[in-house]
Parts: sequence; structure tokens; C-alpha cells
Amino acid sequence: MSNQDDFEARVREVKARAHGHWTGILVALGVDPKILNRKNQPCPMCGGTDRFQYTDKFQEGNYYCRSCGAGGGFKLAQHILGLRFGEVLERIEQQVGRLPSKPVGHSGPSAQRMKQLCQRIWHEARPISAGDEVDRYLRNRGLMLEHYPRTLRFHPELGYYRKEGSGKSVKVATYPAMLGCVQGPDGHGITLHRTYLSDGAKALGEESKKLLSSGIEGAAVRLQEPTDELGITEGVENGLAVQLATGKPVWAALNCGNLERIWIPDTVRRICIYGDNDADGGFEGQASAYVLARRLTRESKRLHDKGLSREVQVFIPRRSGTDWANVWFAKVASLRQAA
Repeated sequence: MSNQDDFEARVREVKARAHGHWTGILVALGVDPKILNRKNQPCPMCGGTDRFQYTDKFQEGNYYCRSCGAGGGFKLAQHILGLRFGEVLERIEQQVGRLPSKPVGHSGPSAQRMKQLCQRIWHEARPISAGDEVDRYLRNRGLMLEHYPRTLRFHPELGYYRKEGSGKSVKVATYPAMLGCVQGPDGHGITLHRTYLSDGAKALGEESKKLLSSGIEGAAVRLQEPTDELGITEGVENGLAVQLATGKPVWAALNCGNLERIWIPDTVRRICIYGDNDADGGFEGQASAYVLARRLTRESKRLHDKGLSREVQVFIPRRSGTDWANVWFAKVASLRQAA
């Protein structure tokens, strides 16, 4: 195969991986999100007043300008960022190195209804503020933050549903709730994670936490934006505890199975996996943490071929049956007693 053939194959692979993810990719590359708001506006390439619109019509970063014509994500990134095609290709490769070839989630009418439901619930909620039920709950866990992540919100009265024998979901109560926005690899929200609360604690024990829809496939609640370093945890509370303890940006995978599949950008150079100590329950937390570490270590070989390096570490609490939220709470409690 010639060098030209190699290059064309490389472009085809990147296009396949980027399909359906262009909006998030362009933002990550440095394109102003206002350009991608799908509204008529001046063309970032040739000016005017309202001749340009970003549509992503074919999920390829599509746009149309009445003056300079139609194009896709590659062309748009080239012009806005002032880069050659090869440079754009290389940067996008870093973004999509581990993107699934198809977008996370499902398509069709049911997916559209679920998207609308997520949007409605999210817009009913509001940012967490001092004294609200989420703030009380987190403070009672020793998780005292001056500023809460934008991906977490407080819903004052969220319906709690249980399935009947027929399979139909029936509303049985309402509770205040902490919402977590679950984002796919392209940065778009795909579903919500709900923690139902009452009097500054979980309302329903182990039944307090629920995903609004299944099939998150490597998505995460991004508590902070990653730098060249990123911490990974199962739960949201664990993620906040790790952030407070280490200062690292953290993503929460929400469960063991998804922890193993979580998508991480190629730009992250050091990944710290904070697993649960489930020695008293089948070692599931430890197993999933090391499955992820093994996967990332194998993928590091691909990055090495590009001249990139990556470090992967796993951290597990010492005591059986504890997670990192427990470790942080014990530290806070100890400091309070000492004072």
C-alpha cells in the first residue's frame, strides 16, 4: 500500500469515528460554540450578516453558507483554526482515538422522547446552592465545596417511579434529588443520573440512585474538565471526594460495568483510577478498576506509536467495604474531633 493509500485509509477511519460527534470535537479543538448554535449568523470564513448556518445535518459537522457554499467539519476547522488539513486530521485523531464508531445511545422515536424527558427534568432543576437539599446531603457526607460542578443540579420535587407486575412504571412519591448529567464522548448529555434525597440523606437506601435510561456505554458524569490528568471513580460522591482530596479533575462512571468501558480523551496523559474496595462483596470494584487499567495500558501502545505517553495508576481504599467517599468522610470527622 502506498503512502497516499495509507493517508486515505487514515482519513476514512477518522471520519468513521468522528461521525455523529462533530459538535463536541469542534468545541474541543477550539471552535467557538456560538458558531455551532445552528442559527443564521455571519460566516466565520467570508463574513456577511446571516449567510452561514451550522447544521450538522449529516452528522459530519455540516454547515452551509450562501456565499462560500457547503462543507463539513474538516473544512470548518481548517478555516477557523487556520490549520492545514494534515494538522486538523492529527488533532481530531487525538480526540476520537477511542470513540465508538457509532454514537452512544439509540435512535428512533423512543430515543427522541427520552431526550425530551431528560431536557425537561434538567431545565426544571437549578444549580446547587448553599442550604438546598443537595448541598445539605453532600455536606453531611463531608463533601463541602465552594462551587459545585455545572454537571450536577438540584431538583426540588422529582417523581419516583416503580414498575408494576405489568412492567408499567407508576409514580409512588416525589423527593428532592441530585441530578447528574451523563455525557457521551462527544460531550452531549445522553441521560440523567438521579439520587433521591430526604432530610439531608438518601431517601430510599440502595434504591435512591437510578439512571433515567440504560445503555450509557462509556459515558460519564464529568465533574470537571480534564487537563493532562484525570481521575476516574464509580460514584459521583466518590468523585467529589477525590477532587477534594487531590485537586484532580474527576469523571464518575456510575457503575462497575461502565467503569470498564469509560471513554477517555487521548489528550489525557495520566489517568488515576479510584476503585471501590469490595472485598466483602466479590471484589467487583477492584476487578473493574483493574480491567479498565489493563485496557488503558494496552491502548497506550497505540499512543506510543504516535509519540505520546500515558501513565495509568489504580488506587483502592485499604479497608474492606469502603469507597473513597468513606475515606474522605473519616478524614473530615477526624479533623473535626481534633479541633
